Amino acid sequence: MAERRQQAQKKLEGGPSLDYGDDLSEDTRLMYEGYAKTMDQTSMDVCIFMRNRSGIHMQLDEGHNAEAEELFEIVVQENNLPKECEDVFSLWLVSPILELRLKKKHKPYFIVRQWDELCSLYTDAKAVEIQEDEPVLMFQRNVFFPIEQEQNIAHEQIQCLLYHEAKFNVLEGRYILARNEYHTLAGIQALLTWGKYSPRDHIIETYRASLYQFYPEHMYRKPSVSFFKKKTAEPKDDIENRWLDAHRQISQEFEHEDIDKILGTLYRRYMEVCWKYPFYGAAFFDSFINKPLGKLGFLKRNHNIETWAAINTNGVTIIDREKDEVLLAVPFTELCWEYIEPQFDVDDDAFPALLLQFLVTETNPDSGAPQQVTKVLQVYSRQARMMKALIESCVERKKHMGDQVDGGSDTDFQWGINKLDRMCLSTFSKSGECLD
Repeated sequence: MAERRQQAQKKLEGGPSLDYGDDLSEDTRLMYEGYAKTMDQTSMDVCIFMRNRSGIHMQLDEGHNAEAEELFEIVVQENNLPKECEDVFSLWLVSPILELRLKKKHKPYFIVRQWDELCSLYTDAKAVEIQEDEPVLMFQRNVFFPIEQEQNIAHEQIQCLLYHEAKFNVLEGRYILARNEYHTLAGIQALLTWGKYSPRDHIIETYRASLYQFYPEHMYRKPSVSFFKKKTAEPKDDIENRWLDAHRQISQEFEHEDIDKILGTLYRRYMEVCWKYPFYGAAFFDSFINKPLGKLGFLKRNHNIETWAAINTNGVTIIDREKDEVLLAVPFTELCWEYIEPQFDVDDDAFPALLLQFLVTETNPDSGAPQQVTKVLQVYSRQARMMKALIESCVERKKHMGDQVDGGSDTDFQWGINKLDRMCLSTFSKSGECLD
């Protein structure tokens, strides 16, 4: 495994620039030119997908040389999208294993040619998973587009695309919401999908058969059997009834409206629920953190928590993927970060990490008085370098735009660090003295 990664790293030197800047390096440009000289000048089929499950299929002469900027413009023209969408959306290469935002001058064909090496370098997937992995070109939200600007969008077609992407993230379990808000969103989605509630057409069996299309899996799956008592999920029957009620209520609210004429209003209503969460519009990175050992730590087989590290223009959120809950959400104003290389490990189990340092007020164990300390969390990921680059790009762009590096004054983000006991943290005084 270690040898394979070293080979991948060597092959990718001068390859696709995977930070989140705007320009390609000269080495990358030369690599593309070298590839292009070996290609026959033939046409190529290209398909670009969107989160509303539509797509654009095209046949391009010299398609291997097509840049992301050209392909993006084709999508805009084919869908009659306004010019403002150039800031809202980007082209991505997306697969179950890896997601990469493309820069304007990237040539997707050449990045796909190196996909196995990229997956080997930036993920911990097994060789057989990498061999079967296949990326698709996706037209989706630009991670650098400020949420505050999105709230001012009135163009219905742009709202539609943003709605479908938010819905995808909700159903995939990336957006972790308050339980009652899942019912609100499912009600809005039902109104958009099925129309207004009708007692004759919308019986409880209708909702029961469609849970997977309107709710993330953790809302309706059966709890796993464990020796230790765990909090059980909401009963299925209760979910179905609450969903029916949500569909009926929003149908009554728009009882005298033609749904086709208020689509933009409904899209916005859905996104308003998502906007207030700190991970909205984020890029998600596969990662893990250490659990605190505690008194019974020796009984635990797995000392890691599989997580999502979600990074957007305002801050960083750490999400527990097994328990589907937010562990940490910190705005950039309260955060320091540092990338660290993996330490040598004969078993090749060492991962690079991103150190996140943030301020916390806690009780002094001696005096009982409140005191401010800093906590340090190590987030391990093959993509840690990309995470650092994205954070720095987000901060730099906000400074360049003259904005404060904060969580956004116009948005009620639910920043919080109230799951500290679930994470393995180091504690320091404000002067830098290690306290544990």
